[in-house]
Amino acid sequence: LKMAAEEEENLDVSDVQPEEILRPFNKMPVLNTATVLLVGSHRTGKMALARAMVDACADTGLKLQVRTTTSLPLPEENTDTRPRIDYIVFIIDLTNGHSFSTVESAVQYVDVEYFLGRACFVVTNAKSTSDQCVEMEEVARLADMYNTMYLCGGMEEDSERTYLAGRVLRLVEVSAGRKNVSPLLMDLTCRQLSFQDEQTEFYTD
Repeated sequence: LKMAAEEEENLDVSDVQPEEILRPFNKMPVLNTATVLLVGSHRTGKMALARAMVDACADTGLKLQVRTTTSLPLPEENTDTRPRIDYIVFIIDLTNGHSFSTVESAVQYVDVEYFLGRACFVVTNAKSTSDQCVEMEEVARLADMYNTMYLCGGMEEDSERTYLAGRVLRLVEVSAGRKNVSPLLMDLTCRQLSFQDEQTEFYTD
C-alpha cells in the first residue's frame, strides 16, 4: 500500500501539443497496482481525498498510489519516472470559482480514452448553496461534453471523505481490471443510476 502525493508545477495553458497529452496506454500495467491522479486547484481537498482513498483500499489487496496536481500538462521532465496513470479524478469545489476553470483547462490535456470510464469529476460543497460561485449546471455541461460521470460528496467530515473515497475507489478498481466489467460499461451504468440519487441527496431540502 502506497501513497505518493506530488504537486506538479503550474503551467500556462496554450495550444495543446501532441506530446503534452496524458495517455492511459503509453506504459504497461502492473498487476494489482493502480495509480490515480487527482487534478484540482489549491484548497480543494486533494490531499484529504488521497489519504482517504489509500485508507479505503487497505483491505482490498490493491497497491494504490495517489498523485496530485494543480494543473495539466504534467512536466515533461518527469515522464520517464512517472508511473502509468490508470484513473484521473477532476475535483471541482462549487465555492471555488478557480477550481472549475482549472479543471476546464486540464481536460484539454487528457486523451479521449480516459473519458471512456477511466476518469470522473468529483464535485464538493454541493450543499453550500449560499456560498457557491459555480453553478451545478456548468459542471453538468462539462461532464456531458466529455461523456464522463460526476460524483457529489463532502470533504469536511471523516465519514463524508471515507464514503466519497470508497465510491471513487470502486471506479478505480474497474479501470485497473480488478472487476469483471469494462470501465466504459461501469461509467455508463453509474451515470444512468446515480443522477436521481445525486439530485435527491444534494439538491432537495
